[in-house]
Amino acid sequence: MRCQECDHQNTEGAWLCINCGAKLPRPEDQEQAAETSGKPAGSTAESDEPSRFAPQISENLRRLRDRTERERARQRPTQASPGTGGSFLGIPILVWGLIAFVFIAFIYAMSALQ
Repeated sequence: MRCQECDHQNTEGAWLCINCGAKLPRPEDQEQAAETSGKPAGSTAESDEPSRFAPQISENLRRLRDRTERERARQRPTQASPGTGGSFLGIPILVWGLIAFVFIAFIYAMSALQ
């Protein structure tokens, strides 16, 4: 669903544009507009009024987007620098080395018992 204000592609069923905070057209609104078109010319529909919350919603969406980008940047795995070792299956290589050492020591101890 495209925003009429900023032309941003939003997910289907969204009420507000994630980019600018503008209200997106909804099928229910279009049906209500068709029903209210039979009202006298002096009456105005609530959807015609400019929203007094629009600037606040837009600012809140901007803050949310900024915070999400910061969190994603923090969670992004950094490339392993030489000497840090990296990881395999999310477990540091140093831990894998320790597991291998314990396993080999166990095998050696078991073979010495025979």
